[in-house]
Amino acid sequence: MSFALLAYKSEYYIILLHHMKISIQHIYNQIRLLYGIVFFFFVLVDVTIGQTIKNESQNPAVIGISVQLYPGGLMATLHSDIFLSANSSLLLRAGGNFTDRKDFSKYNHNERGAGFGGSIGFRKHFFLQKGQFIAGLNADLWNLEIKWKNDIDTPVETQGKTKILVFQPWLEAGYFTGVKKSPFQFGFTGGFGREINIITKGKEVGHGWIGSVTIYSSILFKSQS
Repeated sequence: MSFALLAYKSEYYIILLHHMKISIQHIYNQIRLLYGIVFFFFVLVDVTIGQTIKNESQNPAVIGISVQLYPGGLMATLHSDIFLSANSSLLLRAGGNFTDRKDFSKYNHNERGAGFGGSIGFRKHFFLQKGQFIAGLNADLWNLEIKWKNDIDTPVETQGKTKILVFQPWLEAGYFTGVKKSPFQFGFTGGFGREINIITKGKEVGHGWIGSVTIYSSILFKSQS
């Protein structure tokens, strides 16, 4: 084996190991972030439910899962709806955001990615004989890595990765109902807001106005007198 060939293969394996190290480190960091978010969520819910049970006003707390669908992807989250009074509550969410923007972006021909984050919101509840209407204002923060491509399937195709921190204020309104006399409830809301890339590390990627539909499934915890 010639010295030049040996040097070439050595350089190839060094580069390969370097990229593997970066990929493994990225996966490790994402897993740490996910565990941190989930741990924080459950600690917060645990404290909240404890305070709710001690509260003489007997305001309930709600925990559950939700899936928010939007044109470029979906957000899967755990959520806690903490009642501050008889008809107002604080909404907390934590989970993952998975996006496939295809060619929606004005900056690139294809964008897709994922990441973790959460949101905080305020809701007003309008109770009916059966179920309730809600209206709320939310603020999300998402840490995403976006893979982008341009001039796809051409000799000048380019691709890369961009890390972004997205701030997303949005309004929502919808309807919730219970399942007979059980503590389970479900509902759906429509939402409208704006994605704002407040930190961008890499090439510019898409952001702007966004509409969504969210499906909620929850369990209601009532305090005992």
